[in-house]
Amino acid sequence: MEDNQIISLYWARDERAIEETDRSYGSICRGLSSRILKNSEDAEECVNDSYLRLWNRLPPEKPDSLGSFLTQIVRNISLDRLRQSGAEKRGGSAITVSLDELEQVTGRSDVESSVMVQELGKAVDRFLRTQSQEARSIFLRRYYFFDTRTEIADRYEISAAQVSVVLSRTRKRLRIGSTQPATIWTPWQ
Repeated sequence: MEDNQIISLYWARDERAIEETDRSYGSICRGLSSRILKNSEDAEECVNDSYLRLWNRLPPEKPDSLGSFLTQIVRNISLDRLRQSGAEKRGGSAITVSLDELEQVTGRSDVESSVMVQELGKAVDRFLRTQSQEARSIFLRRYYFFDTRTEIADRYEISAAQVSVVLSRTRKRLRIGSTQPATIWTPWQ
């Protein structure tokens, strides 16, 4: 079912909306939440909480992209759960490493503060719109979906070293505010 049809179900308050959302986006949402929480039961609970939050937000909101809207909700709920449970101490290191890498860009240690995250998000969004599709995709896979370098390399059929180079160069351009797109070899050409 298309996104606009699913959104129409939400607007009609039809409970099939949740079933269709899960059919279309359930595996993506569970994967994202599991990657953050490292616990499938907690991830499943966060996904269910996300569906409830989506139900409560549609209407009045009508997102352009249901997938993006939903993954943002899942990501936020999962990160909140991670903070509440103290899971960083029990294996949330991929998240901590990702945030540490972004701290290099801001030069601040309070990347997780809500104001900083909002401002950083807006700046990163503006910046990424000026970058090549390849650099943008790799950056988002690492810092939004928390994929490891190896997972990114496997997904795009490049070496983990190339992923590291792309991430390093993209962070450097972000740090200095450059809008020059990456000039690297990519499998998307």
